[in-house]
Amino acid sequence: MKLFKTQQELKKKLEGYSSKVIGFVPTMGALHKGHVSLIRKAKKESDIVVCSIFVNPTQFNESTDFENYPVTHDEDIKLLEKAGCDILYIPESVQDVYSNEKPIEVNLGSLAEVMEGANRPGHFDGVVQVVSVLFDIVKPNKAFFGLKDFQQYCIIKKMVAELKLDIEIVGCPIIREDSGLAMSSRNILLSKKEKVDALIISETLKFLQKEIKAGEISDLLNTCKEKLSAKSELEYLTVADLNSLQSLEVLEKGAIYRAFVVSRLGNVRLIDNIEIFV
Repeated sequence: MKLFKTQQELKKKLEGYSSKVIGFVPTMGALHKGHVSLIRKAKKESDIVVCSIFVNPTQFNESTDFENYPVTHDEDIKLLEKAGCDILYIPESVQDVYSNEKPIEVNLGSLAEVMEGANRPGHFDGVVQVVSVLFDIVKPNKAFFGLKDFQQYCIIKKMVAELKLDIEIVGCPIIREDSGLAMSSRNILLSKKEKVDALIISETLKFLQKEIKAGEISDLLNTCKEKLSAKSELEYLTVADLNSLQSLEVLEKGAIYRAFVVSRLGNVRLIDNIEIFV
């Protein structure tokens, strides 16, 4: 695996692969098995796999969250080498990423106004900004994103369509720990007790998935919110339309939806979601 610290060096290297299918996995580091699954998926579908590790300051709403975000470059490099990543970009500075930034205007519509968009104003502006810049640097044919960040996946697909980029956005399944907890870089910030309490998130989603039926769902959602609030600080729980991500109170039989949850354990904010078949 080749490591590059400047976009200039990276671009020069990638020029030699213009005839190859380039797969790209952008990350913020503190890698785990979920990221490895993205690399392996990219290996199957690409000739060259590029990964980036960059904790992007423009997508954080809380300065403490940015400052406390785990940085584990040595461990990350070992993990990526073992997974078969070909090229790794760890920019030497924020300025290196944004040195040639081009202003972009993307109409994300209502996708950016609900859930994370409503609770973290400006977050998706930062996501779109950095991903568009990284796409311009790497110029991938395919980019791989985990569906734990399902709304982000939808936002990136919308961005690619709006900018008419010739990039296939590939969504990859959520990878969970044996306990059921969705793997996240933030999990290492949880205390032992918080990690146990955090299991209420996946347990409640599974309960919701099992119990949900067509029709009015407010009573079931209230029951689930009580479960979540007993062991975590619930931010939101919602069942949404797959395309618009708008919250729904009445479901139709035979349709597919997705349930989304965000809860805090101490200072750690965790997100999860699950597909719902009615």
